[in-house]
Amino acid sequence: MAVLLAVISFGFASCSDDDSSGGGQPEITGVRVCDPAKADSLFTKSPQGQVIAIIGKNLSNVTAVYINDQKVGFSSTMNTDHSIIVTVPSETKGFQLTAFNSDLKDEIRVETTHGTATYAFKVLGAYPQITRIQGTYPRAAGDILNVYGLNLYSIEDIYFTSATEEELNETEWETVPGTHVAITDYDVVKQDRYLNSNQVYEVASQLAINTPDLPFDEGCLVIECAAGIVYIPYTKVPGKPVITNINTDMPFPGYDLVITGREFVQVEKITYGDVTLTPDEFTVAETEDMITVPFNKKPSLGSGVQLKVITPGGVATYANNFYDLSGVLLNFEDGYQNDNGWDPHGELIGPASASSMPFVSDSKYYHIKSSDGGWNWWATMCYFCHYVEWVNNNPVYTEFPLPSYDIIPASASTSEVYLAMEMWDNNTDFGGAMYPFLHYQIQTRNNASTYVFENFIQADVVYKEKALRAIDNTQPKQQWYRHVVPLSNFDGYAGKTYADVVSEGINTVRLMHMNWNATPSSMEIFFDNVRLIYIPSK
Repeated sequence: MAVLLAVISFGFASCSDDDSSGGGQPEITGVRVCDPAKADSLFTKSPQGQVIAIIGKNLSNVTAVYINDQKVGFSSTMNTDHSIIVTVPSETKGFQLTAFNSDLKDEIRVETTHGTATYAFKVLGAYPQITRIQGTYPRAAGDILNVYGLNLYSIEDIYFTSATEEELNETEWETVPGTHVAITDYDVVKQDRYLNSNQVYEVASQLAINTPDLPFDEGCLVIECAAGIVYIPYTKVPGKPVITNINTDMPFPGYDLVITGREFVQVEKITYGDVTLTPDEFTVAETEDMITVPFNKKPSLGSGVQLKVITPGGVATYANNFYDLSGVLLNFEDGYQNDNGWDPHGELIGPASASSMPFVSDSKYYHIKSSDGGWNWWATMCYFCHYVEWVNNNPVYTEFPLPSYDIIPASASTSEVYLAMEMWDNNTDFGGAMYPFLHYQIQTRNNASTYVFENFIQADVVYKEKALRAIDNTQPKQQWYRHVVPLSNFDGYAGKTYADVVSEGINTVRLMHMNWNATPSSMEIFFDNVRLIYIPSK
């Protein structure tokens, strides 16, 4: 309340008798955030969900407030002659943006008992992103260039600049530097709006640009949208390829490695460790933004952890490690992983039992299959330690080797270090209830500490994240994918660094189906290569 009153009163220490009477034509002079430290900052754009103060004159006795011609709530008790406090509505609650309804106006409208005031104001959608551009090489004036991305709407300007991506990344600028060449001819091919996995609306966009005559051979394509400015490198001849993502860092033989990015033009080879793949061993999509590799060749231990795509335009290197065997805690094959033998336990299966599995197997996997009628507090588990030595009839647990600091930096946050595994979810069904979950447990050096993640907040009965999720927060079914859990989710690792993880050591990992709810549930998962990986925050 004190903050709001400070905003309302800022700059209006006194007012005339006419103003305080509530009469006179209402007027909106600006919009501010409800923060006294920023009370001098006026703006005409706002993200959704932000609380704003509408500032002006003769604003008392408000009867209605509209944004984009849609009525929004306000507090009449906080309505003064000089301000109104409102919350900018959200698309997820039914609010419409003008980009998707041309009948609406980008404005705030305040109706009072003594008149109406309007103010030009833009409610923003999600931040834009250019994922790739595609066109023939060599590029020339008049060629059609297809631009793909997210949220490329409410475009205010679009042009080429002679400034390179490196210059734009490293230079502080208020306006984009370089020589600008305007794009005056372009078509909107696609604007598909959908609710993403984070329950935020975004738009899959495609533009078709008629390339102007450019006096430079390389630079950037720049799109200025209401929500922000984005750019992507442009070259007249094939540019350097870029890897933006891979579906997993440790694919299984017989299944596909999928590499996504841009400028996959005339790919000559793909390398990782001591393996080199030639064009007959992979397929490049016609869109030149995806490569599919039927994975049949594992790199040798110690031969390197870099994945590279080589084209005439240069070399793209995947930013994170690929097939880093030093990070594997459990592969269920070497002699240094001991099953603690606690019941009920899952089963170790392999090629000999392939007929009972819903996929082709070339090695050993762990299988948890469990169902219950509810209230299952102690269920089927995978409970492995690294190795146990007996000293004076007492067990001494040895530690799993962990990736070195040149693989995962010592300073990396535990929110960037993940417990990962290749997972096949054979239609696990939690029964629609909130309590059934997979219990994750890590025990440190000689079991000095036990860290647990149970994927729910018991007081609120809400999952912290989707169960058995991939890095994009999806839950694939009946296919191999990489399941990940950040170590920061474990109760003992939050707020720590990878150096803390190493200093405490890891000697035991347990994964267990549990159900603290009366609703029946079932789980069937196959998994392998339980490991630590590093994915830096963007």
